[in-house]
Amino acid sequence: MTPFIRPLIVCFTLVTVFLTLAITPVISWAQVSIVATVNGKPITDYDVEQRSAFLQFATDIQITDQNRERLYEDALQLLIDDKLKLSAAKDLIPNIEAVGLPRVNKLIDETFGTDGKPGKIVLRNAGVDPFTVQQKYLGDVAWSNFLSMRFADKIKNFDQRVDDELKRLKANALKPQVNLAEIVLAAGPSRNLEQTQALAKEMVEAIRRGANFSEIARQYSVSGTAANGGYVGWTVSERIPEIFREAAAAIEVGAVTEPIILDGAVYILRLNGKRKDGAVDASQTRVWLARALHLLPENASDADRLEIGAKIERDTELVTSCDEMVALNDKYGSDAVAKLDDMVIGDLAPQMQKLIKSLTVNVPSSPLGFAEGIASLMLCRTELPVIELPPREEIEQTLLNNIYGSLSERQLVRLRRTAVIERLDN
Repeated sequence: MTPFIRPLIVCFTLVTVFLTLAITPVISWAQVSIVATVNGKPITDYDVEQRSAFLQFATDIQITDQNRERLYEDALQLLIDDKLKLSAAKDLIPNIEAVGLPRVNKLIDETFGTDGKPGKIVLRNAGVDPFTVQQKYLGDVAWSNFLSMRFADKIKNFDQRVDDELKRLKANALKPQVNLAEIVLAAGPSRNLEQTQALAKEMVEAIRRGANFSEIARQYSVSGTAANGGYVGWTVSERIPEIFREAAAAIEVGAVTEPIILDGAVYILRLNGKRKDGAVDASQTRVWLARALHLLPENASDADRLEIGAKIERDTELVTSCDEMVALNDKYGSDAVAKLDDMVIGDLAPQMQKLIKSLTVNVPSSPLGFAEGIASLMLCRTELPVIELPPREEIEQTLLNNIYGSLSERQLVRLRRTAVIERLDN
């Protein structure tokens, strides 16, 4: 950089820093210094410290002596990318800040607001400058708008794509499905693939401690799903890479996988749900039951239980409908609810699921022992699940995420290459 240009940048920087300090007056002028410029626009050490604080707050990744420098570099790189994104968007949409800020402020309140407190207050109480968070989300909103306008030709005939996807989903409706969320990390200027894998391991540990998966995705993920907190949704198992299928099969619903390396990127998957039989999963069958319960005292003897069991067997011998079963329950003087309506099999205890599967409609079961006494159950009716395809809006968003996810990373790489990025030694 020539000696003539640097004073102009520093002069511009001092004005920017002054404005920042006007917003956050608790920071001393002497504490702030410039650590980098992006096309002449400054990033201060205060910006980086606040972005690091926000990353720690949002992701619950603990800062240690081992990762402090890397997280600082991550924060700086994210700030650089934010400036590149916002600048590119403003070239196409000059008023993007005015248009995007209301949406950004609403998003901050929805994401971080709690106990009636606005999101900005919660952030400030946590030691995070709300302006830092606002700028991060403004960059995201601006970039999303930029991609939509810049690559509008990529979504021509989009209605036809949605129709084709609906047909494909219907054709595969009976195949095993998984509901996933993802965090996709890519190596970049601030860390190589090995360091990215180390970061992913820290994320997994943080999530298992209770950190917010969705917010980590919003902060770090390079996938098009990042804006939705990494949500991918239901997908046919055979359509995802084998390494993903194996990883998802090895964990319970609600858990996250270990980091997975595929095609030069690092993935963390969360299993939100699974359907062994696809959209018509038998576990989603709904059942209606009736029962006749004969109460017994807690200290009833085995002989008493056998006697009541024999009585129920005789009484139900001619019962052929659920109404008759309810009448028998009334005859026994039981206060227990006789009709157990509209229950999802998958929501019941495993032993109860097994019992229901053994029943036949309008046929009383053999006497069954319960804590309250002896009962006979009858299956009144069943309702098999119907194929429920996702709404068009959800399919459209998924397709857009796939398209813009790859375009976003490629376009950002181009911006980095053509930008004048200078890191300043202080």
